Amino acid sequence: RIRPSLSNDPVSLWESSDRGRHPRVCCHRGYLMEEYEFSRVFGPEDDNQRLFSELQAAALTESVFSGVNETLFAYGQTGSGKTHTIFGGAKDPGLLELFVQQIFAARGPFATESSSSSVHLCCYEVLGELLTDLLDSSNLLAEGALYEDDIVYDELYIKTQKCRYQICHVRSAEQCLALLHLARKRRTSGVSSQNSDSSRSHAIVHLFVQTPQRNGAAAIGTLTLVDLAGTEKEQENPSEQGRKSARLLNTSLCSLNRLLRKLQMGCLDESERRQSVLNKCLWEYLRPGCGIALIFCVSPLLQHRSASLSTLAMATDSKAIHSQR
Repeated sequence: RIRPSLSNDPVSLWESSDRGRHPRVCCHRGYLMEEYEFSRVFGPEDDNQRLFSELQAAALTESVFSGVNETLFAYGQTGSGKTHTIFGGAKDPGLLELFVQQIFAARGPFATESSSSSVHLCCYEVLGELLTDLLDSSNLLAEGALYEDDIVYDELYIKTQKCRYQICHVRSAEQCLALLHLARKRRTSGVSSQNSDSSRSHAIVHLFVQTPQRNGAAAIGTLTLVDLAGTEKEQENPSEQGRKSARLLNTSLCSLNRLLRKLQMGCLDESERRQSVLNKCLWEYLRPGCGIALIFCVSPLLQHRSASLSTLAMATDSKAIHSQR
């Protein structure tokens, strides 16, 4: 996905005009022109609704209701539009909101005579070796919209530390989105080389869908959306705290890149799970049998060409990932 250029600075990357038959990204490297072909390419004029439609959201949602784990990543450099893709903006709802609406709209057709599907939500951030719960259910509890029995806690042991996070039973799209709106505000942010208020953690959202079957059993599928923090050269961050967080984020991204390389080669093994907290959190949702969609976000600007080429290289290699549901 190529983000819009918000300035008059020269660009080195654009979408090919032959969008329909062979979706490609063109990159001018100064001395040669390169083309990268992908399953789908989204240009600066494409909104999140088009992305949602092209991802075949209805089929993906049906897959979750049938008990499959589906995972979507937003991957790319700092300032390339990853958070906008997942969380959206005031005039352009993100994939997360669109999927929440889709899941609650789809509950009816999957209901049996005695019960309907239930949806549970959790949202947390990962920064280095620390996992932090982002859900704040206190307002909904005080209003009576949520009950104490609607909230359970799960734990992840990280070295000698125990990290707890909430899993909330949500009964409507409005309730779910209210929790996610607060969660986004609680996410760690700070100065980066591209933005004065940039996401400085990896945000992970799980939507667990339990669907009753006619034989009395239940199918449990999970939709996971991951907004990865952007890659950034540590020395380019203008603040000391920013350089420290860039170091932590780059380390976890390196571990995730190794995991993705193993997926590309079809040789994923248990050792990758232990390489980082991020890998540990995502392990169950990347294993064989899970659906995986990778959305690579790039900036078209010439000044960002080096980082964009690195993202395009990873995107090209990731075409080798074949996850059989």
